Amino acid sequence: MGVKRLPLFPLPETVVFPGLLIPLYIFEERYKQMVRDLLAQSEEQRRFVITLATQTGIREVGGYVDLLAASENPDGTFNIVCRGGERCRVEGVGVFEKSLYQTTLDIPFPLARRARSEEIVAAWDAMEAFRSYMTGVADPQALEEAIANLPDDPLYQASFLCVNLRVPAVDRQALLEAPSLVDRLELAQTLMHQGSFSSGSAEA
Repeated sequence: MGVKRLPLFPLPETVVFPGLLIPLYIFEERYKQMVRDLLAQSEEQRRFVITLATQTGIREVGGYVDLLAASENPDGTFNIVCRGGERCRVEGVGVFEKSLYQTTLDIPFPLARRARSEEIVAAWDAMEAFRSYMTGVADPQALEEAIANLPDDPLYQASFLCVNLRVPAVDRQALLEAPSLVDRLELAQTLMHQGSFSSGSAEA
């Protein structure tokens, strides 16, 4: 796939992982226009990039998202739902027409994958650590139901872990940037063992 240019939506607390459903409230004018532009395209083209915005700037690794649904409110704002896909590298950022950030990005920028057996073991270890990590925090039955409904692919099991760890966004960004899926799962275990809790609640 060649290099594409897509709208860019920097957010201070959101890190995108594959399969993650992301509800967003769109109130800033340039992003309301972005939603209108996306809705004018065919469904398979309704894609933009979310990347983490920090005090030092926009991180160069983000994730593309597909717009699944959008509801316009009477005041012109939008409630939208997106689904996270592969990560991507933000290679150039600028302000173009309609004051929208744009990004030139290399799609895809996938995680390195290892033997499935190795990934399954790493995912199992990480999930066991997560059960201990969530003791006293989540309802055990609800947690087991959520785990049971996860896809078999360890990639999506890792996504579930990454978005539900109670860690700052910069730690989730480190998970996103991990070289391989096994590295991502091992880093998730390290963060759980450190008990690095943030003040916010976990995302679901």
